[in-house]
Amino acid sequence: MTSFAADAEPERPSFSALRERISQSVADGLVQEIEDTIARENLPAGFRIGTKQELCDRYRVASATLAEAMRVLRARGVIEVRPGPGGGLFVANQSPLIRLAHSVLKLREGGATVNEIVAVLDALDEAVLRDAAQHRTEQDLAELDALIAELAEVWADNPVAGLHCNWRLHRRIAQISPNAVLRTFYLNLVDYIEAESVGESSTFDIMGFHPDTDERLQIHRDLIEAIRTRDESLQRDAIVRHRTLGR
Repeated sequence: MTSFAADAEPERPSFSALRERISQSVADGLVQEIEDTIARENLPAGFRIGTKQELCDRYRVASATLAEAMRVLRARGVIEVRPGPGGGLFVANQSPLIRLAHSVLKLREGGATVNEIVAVLDALDEAVLRDAAQHRTEQDLAELDALIAELAEVWADNPVAGLHCNWRLHRRIAQISPNAVLRTFYLNLVDYIEAESVGESSTFDIMGFHPDTDERLQIHRDLIEAIRTRDESLQRDAIVRHRTLGR
């Protein structure tokens, strides 16, 4: 006869996984709470948040949960840990760039919409296109031509594939820019939009906007031509016609 213990054995991995997910969820919540407290109370760099034991007692969490939250907070540059008497967890002296990076990471948690992100992307398009035209190489042009040809093949018949290809094209244009800040922000915004919109029958909730029209495809061809010719008037015209939220 099979024992109860033997019958229960297959359940142990799933229970362990569930417990791990619960623990991780608590740690994530603690990370959010500490970050929110620092921001809400405008705690200055060097402010002593408390000892590990004080924080465990304050938030009623296990030491292992606090340790995981501390790992994340330290990786984000939010806190620093000082040992010895008078030590504990302190608010770190974050650089403006680190604070900016963490603010961007919180966009999804804060409920930023695709249209809000697209509005920013539209504003950056001109700088990205200008850099691409100024710094493009023959290899860049060859790869852009290959992408626009691929885009044309799937544009009307396969909307989901067309959207994926569209964003690959925009990423490739942005990758030409030597401006690391512009390039990084643009690429991350594209990632956000694609993750939130691709797979839907309509990319954006904009009246009158259809992403798979012949006109829209021609606009993308014109973007590549503006990069190729370095014609500034063509660049401006293509960007104005490309703006999603202006349609």
